[in-house]
Amino acid sequence: MKRIFSVLALILSVVMLFSCGGYVNKYSATIMITSCQGDEASMEFDTFKGTYNFKLRRDGAAENTLDLDASLKEGEVNIYIGANGEKDLLLTVKGGESYDKTITLDDKYRDEKRVYVIIESNGKCIDGDFEFEYN
Repeated sequence: MKRIFSVLALILSVVMLFSCGGYVNKYSATIMITSCQGDEASMEFDTFKGTYNFKLRRDGAAENTLDLDASLKEGEVNIYIGANGEKDLLLTVKGGESYDKTITLDDKYRDEKRVYVIIESNGKCIDGDFEFEYN
C-alpha cells in the first residue's frame, strides 16, 4: 500500500513540475521558417493558424524596448509580450499591413532578462514575415 501511495505521489509531483510556467506552441503551418537566437527571433510562413512563441534573452543594459518588423498579406495576427505566465497585447497586424517600429515595454518588463514574444493568429493567415529584437 505504501508503494502505491509513493508512486502516485511521484507521478503527481512530476506532472505538477512540468505543467508550470511557459507558453505552448500549437499551430498548423505550411512553409514556415523560424529562427531564435539570444535577443533576436524571426518567423516567415506561407500559411499559419494557431500560436507560436519565441523565448528572447537580453544581455547588458536594459533599454526596455522591442524592435519589430511585421507584415501580413491576409488574415489577422496578435503579437503579445509575456513573462511569468502573463501576456500583454503589443500589436495586431491585419492583412495588407506592415510595421517597422520600436515598442517601449511596460515597466514590469524592465528587469526581465527573458521574455516571450507570442504570435497568435485569428484564423488562417497567409504570407507573414515577422522579426523581433529584445533590447
